[in-house]
Amino acid sequence: MKQKAIISLLWGKHFGALQQFLQMHEPLTVIASMGSLSPQMQAAVAQTGSTLVSIDGLAQDASAAQTVSAETQQLLGTFERHIQQQPEFCGFAADASDKLRPVVFESVKGDLPAIVQLLECLKRAAEQYDIALLVTNEDMTRVGKTATAWARAQGIPSVHLAHSIALVDPYTVHDELIADKLVVYGQRGVEGYRDLGVAAERLIATGNPAWDGYATLRKQKPACRQQLNTKYGLKAELPLVVFGTTWAANLSAHCIEDIYDASVRAFMIACESLKRAGIQINAVIKDRPSNAAFGETRCAEILAKLGASGDGYYYATDDTELFAAGADVLVAVDSNYLVEGMLAHTPVVNLMNTAGMLMGPCFEAETGVVEVEAHELASALQQILTNPELRTGLVQLGQKRAAHYNHNDGDGMATVRVAQVLTGAAKGLAPRMQRHVWQQYLDVESGEIAEGYHTPGRPNLVAMYSNDPAIVIDIGCAAGSTAALIKERFPTSQVWGIEMNRAAAQVASSKIDRVLVGKFEDFDLEREGIAKGTLDGVLLADVLEHMYNPWDVMVKLRPYMSPKGQLVLSIPNVRNLMLMDDLSKGKWTYAAAGLLDITHIRFFTLAEIVKFVAETGYRIVRAEHAIDGRLRDLWNQNQAITAPTEINMDRMKLKDVTRDELLELCTIQFHLVLEKDPLQG
Repeated sequence: MKQKAIISLLWGKHFGALQQFLQMHEPLTVIASMGSLSPQMQAAVAQTGSTLVSIDGLAQDASAAQTVSAETQQLLGTFERHIQQQPEFCGFAADASDKLRPVVFESVKGDLPAIVQLLECLKRAAEQYDIALLVTNEDMTRVGKTATAWARAQGIPSVHLAHSIALVDPYTVHDELIADKLVVYGQRGVEGYRDLGVAAERLIATGNPAWDGYATLRKQKPACRQQLNTKYGLKAELPLVVFGTTWAANLSAHCIEDIYDASVRAFMIACESLKRAGIQINAVIKDRPSNAAFGETRCAEILAKLGASGDGYYYATDDTELFAAGADVLVAVDSNYLVEGMLAHTPVVNLMNTAGMLMGPCFEAETGVVEVEAHELASALQQILTNPELRTGLVQLGQKRAAHYNHNDGDGMATVRVAQVLTGAAKGLAPRMQRHVWQQYLDVESGEIAEGYHTPGRPNLVAMYSNDPAIVIDIGCAAGSTAALIKERFPTSQVWGIEMNRAAAQVASSKIDRVLVGKFEDFDLEREGIAKGTLDGVLLADVLEHMYNPWDVMVKLRPYMSPKGQLVLSIPNVRNLMLMDDLSKGKWTYAAAGLLDITHIRFFTLAEIVKFVAETGYRIVRAEHAIDGRLRDLWNQNQAITAPTEINMDRMKLKDVTRDELLELCTIQFHLVLEKDPLQG
């Protein structure tokens, strides 16, 4: 019996949906283009138990090359005869056929070898595997359209996960949807395809998996801005205006070839106008990563031609979501990036162009998107930056309309919904057998780390360092997200990590200077290259509770700490009201994560933490309480108490609770900064 497989032509930004889908099924084979999957993504597929196979590698032998060459020549000959004998075959008008024929033939001649090669790879895939599904981000260009049409011909279910919202008429060329199902982000994405006559039952609105993070980021806008300030050297006292660049897709005769230069120039002219009006800003050109090779140079050239100083301008290709959430105003050109701004609760401006005016409009007035032509941009920015009521009103309009563009207003669940659609479309896949938490998570060295790949890191812990550390070690660094934030905040620092999970360590190694794979206790730091007295920073983020002897770890770290060294700790609070109330009901249920993470060995209250710190030779110089979200209302209602109060839970009553005790009871984690206690030598 053939191994079950799926063919994935998804882009990296939607990898989370593929990963979620794989976690829902028994291990299978994923046939994909390896170039579209980063090493981290490949490792994540392996973590689900599935196997990756390169689609390009299925037909690399001499026999395949011979077959592809012969079929290409045969098809070219057939096509050439058709366009000579039947010009209407290509829709040629009689008086234009002589001019168009050679142009079309050369185009087909250039594309056909790769198409025939792809079809040979797909044919061999079907011979070797039982293919349950083909999923793609587009079914319009050469690879996507060919593969999707092949799947339909073979009776293989196909799903097209839209790579963006079609804000204008969809680029379908022949007004058709090839895939069986099209997954769109919201009803706005449905409209264009319904106008083309695509049946409603083939269109499914789920939200965009790549935008799930905005459900959290829009609640952390100041932290996003702080992170950007640190990484890019932005002036914290000035507003942040971000311009998302566009490009010439050349998928339509209406395409504007110089739209990149023209739109960047329009933005810079507007920024210079603001400067002359006395409004200073951080002006960020947020470019596409694919433009990194030329973008910064091109932008500098445009600025120079305008005779403008580069002061106040910044260029970036990363941190798309952070810029959307951290900006005071987001400007783009008929772009989905404006929808991201709406989801991030940021005022947005659409810089219009002739093609967009002809094929649009992209946004309706109810969205709060301010639409301007180039000569109106400076005035619009000035009004938004100087009129708080206008800003608030625009954001509120965007909030009301965002769900029309992205299902459920970006509730963070699109990844799950897309995975469920893929599951419903796939043919004959077995659901993953449910495993107990102890079966899944006790193998900490090689177990699954899916969530660790996508964590945005913990900037609040990084912000606790006040000593500008030169050498930092993150013990239990997972996939390195927080350690990477340390490098961002302190660019000259050397950041190391120690991580037991091999797959997580592999991911972390691409983000920081060095990762040691194993337990802290396995290593002699001096032998590894860290001299005693030189360690300026240690991060122990929810790690000590996993250790059999955390006391010994703290004692062994002490000689390595420099005179200005700081340890930042995050420790779960076992004196938590929800945990105590569950215990009163007879529940002490271990879980995959949280206060009763099944890999926790040690448990601490605040008093025991203070004792732990003192006994191991340190002192607490700063302490913060992370309030448990389940208890936030209780804390907010009672934090102003001046006299002891009574707390009533389901099965438990606490009398004479002071404000400090209530704060501890409502805390899920303690965040501490430690230094060596000078009284202990």
